[in-house]
Amino acid sequence: MRLLRLVLKNALRNRRRTVLTALSVAVSLFLLVSLRTLTIEIRGGSLMTEQSTRRLITRSGVSLAVPLPLAYKERLRRLGGSDIVSEYQWFPCFYKEPREPMIVIATDPSFDGTDPEYPTNPEELKAFRADVSGALVPLKMMQRFGWKVGDRVTFTGTIFPFNLDLIIRGTFTGPAQNAPACHYRLINELLRRTLPNRADKTMAFIVRAAPGTSPSALARQIDDTFRNADVPTRTESEKDFVLGFSSMLGNVALFISFIAIAVVFAIVLVATNTMSMAVRERTHEIAVLKTLGFRPAQVVAMFVGESILISGGGGVAGVLGARLFFDTFDIYKLTNGIVQHFDIQAPTVVLAVAVALAMSIVSAVIPAWRGAARPIAMGLREVA
Repeated sequence: MRLLRLVLKNALRNRRRTVLTALSVAVSLFLLVSLRTLTIEIRGGSLMTEQSTRRLITRSGVSLAVPLPLAYKERLRRLGGSDIVSEYQWFPCFYKEPREPMIVIATDPSFDGTDPEYPTNPEELKAFRADVSGALVPLKMMQRFGWKVGDRVTFTGTIFPFNLDLIIRGTFTGPAQNAPACHYRLINELLRRTLPNRADKTMAFIVRAAPGTSPSALARQIDDTFRNADVPTRTESEKDFVLGFSSMLGNVALFISFIAIAVVFAIVLVATNTMSMAVRERTHEIAVLKTLGFRPAQVVAMFVGESILISGGGGVAGVLGARLFFDTFDIYKLTNGIVQHFDIQAPTVVLAVAVALAMSIVSAVIPAWRGAARPIAMGLREVA
């Protein structure tokens, strides 16, 4: 209790320095939490659902730019082990402004609405499946552009030489909120008119493994079946497919991690300098405490406790500030849908708190031990 009173009193002795140090640590931990959460989002983990483990993406073994013939769809069905096989075609485009690119995903309409984590109104789903020019649009995208069910929206193509004129037949919610869905049949019909050589082909197929079927075993079976075909296939899980696009950006996650480490290291230097100044200012007091019977370990513990109170408190404030900030502001709106979620997970919070505590201890132990190890007479003489 005696040490605790000393820690509290000394921590508030120079309030301006205490507040500035705590704020510096809070900002660094805010950035650490934000950057680590961003790396998680880049890997696409928050976009995965329970059914993602069952969904496989079958594409060309050479490149996504090489489409697969539609004839593969029936062969995939005949293999068995799956309960859904659907075309999977991206339509790169933009709405009004080219600076805001997006993608419309074309599939077999029977595929949409099969994932419980992407719920949609049954009546709207029925209307979408009945209208070849219909579209299902994410609710957040509806709110972003001010659309409503029944609106006709034109998406301007950026790769294919045609536009998509779609009627919004329904909305859906779920982890991924940046891509409307439309009928593959509509895009294929437009391809027949504009690019006949590209018609009756699709970028990939979605194959959902039936309950009780091993997705990895099914993936191997698919690739073995098409190994000697005109277009050999590569089948991977939905998660691996998403990660493949993240890797195209280079090792962004590693780069962001280096930035986070640099920020933390800089704040460790700031905290260490603060504690070094505190030790120098109290050289006389340390000598007096040792004269009164305080052991060097107790002196070190006092300074470490002070550092934990200042730096640890600032770290906790930074973590709580990050949670509050990203709970208050919608990251989807702030980034125009580029980053869809920013959920600060429990492991990230634990890591940040552990970093704050480690920072507190490391920044205080060395200067405090040097101050406590100084002989009493030398300490008194230096101040005098």
